[in-house]
Amino acid sequence: MKMNIGIWIGLSGALLGLIVAVISVYTSSGEFGIYYAAILVAIFGSIAWLFYKLFFAPMLLSNRLQKTGISGKALILEVKDTGVTINNSPQVKLVLELKNSFGQKYSATLKTLVSRLQPDMFRPGMTVPVKIDPENEKIMVIDLTGEHPIAEESVFPEAKKRALQAEMEKLDAELQSIRLTGKSARAIIKNYQWLGVYVNGNNPYAELELEVLPDDEPAFQGTVRGTIMEESVAKYQPGKIIFVKYDPADHKRISLDHS
Repeated sequence: MKMNIGIWIGLSGALLGLIVAVISVYTSSGEFGIYYAAILVAIFGSIAWLFYKLFFAPMLLSNRLQKTGISGKALILEVKDTGVTINNSPQVKLVLELKNSFGQKYSATLKTLVSRLQPDMFRPGMTVPVKIDPENEKIMVIDLTGEHPIAEESVFPEAKKRALQAEMEKLDAELQSIRLTGKSARAIIKNYQWLGVYVNGNNPYAELELEVLPDDEPAFQGTVRGTIMEESVAKYQPGKIIFVKYDPADHKRISLDHS
């Protein structure tokens, strides 16, 4: 959304109408006119402030960053519905992963509207062009002048994709014994990293960094790779608790427990 001339005319008209209403109340209500006018200003001022914070502040921020922001790309980790709809277009909250100028990964969030005609415009695993605030790398907007969001698998090197698929097959065979005879335990997810491959549709192949919490021995750190069902991606984000199976003799051998 842009602050076009129509919006400015509408705002000017609303402000003029408020001024006329306040003057009218003040002059026609006798000795209590000033109090009624103050109440009227307070009510409409509060509404105007809320309207500004919800609608106009994001518009102004977007307009500023489209012109002055630093261009970048962000990987979508999670898409959440905010419950807000504007002009029949739902607003979503994107959880993103980016790299700063030092090559370090960091996460950020932004809210944006999704066309009701394209409800799947944003989904985990896609990269989106963004404009980043030069003064705060956590503040950004979708780059409206950049390329459209793309699924990472469409640009992922084919040779690397085949190598990962071969790795999945080998890993699955190695972990069959853990799934059958390993010990079950809870684990806290410390980091989630999509590895660039989808399995049987839009199910991402991912690596999880874990803190495993056995019932009868000290907690330990470990990593596990596995396929995450598309509808369960939100359950495998940092801070979530999942169940795994591990080899008591070798804590490096861990398998996701999907049972």
